[in-house]
Amino acid sequence: MTRLQTARLEPVAPAFKYKGRLQEGADADITIFDPLTIIDKATYQASEGIHHVLVNGTSVVRDGELIADAFPGKRLSAGQ
Repeated sequence: MTRLQTARLEPVAPAFKYKGRLQEGADADITIFDPLTIIDKATYQASEGIHHVLVNGTSVVRDGELIADAFPGKRLSAGQ
């Protein structure tokens, strides 16, 4: 689901080579959700049904609650 998208971006942003898969040495962000209850509210509110989100190995959502002071993400741009 994510690897195909990151592969399309690799030619313009080589850092995407390490995104979109769970593999040693890869930059894996992980979302754990319940497929029976997940729903996008199409607002700035968090989607329902998402239990945990890890970014760069740091929890940003734990037990369905946003961790307000967690900002582990890194910006990627063309040429990186």
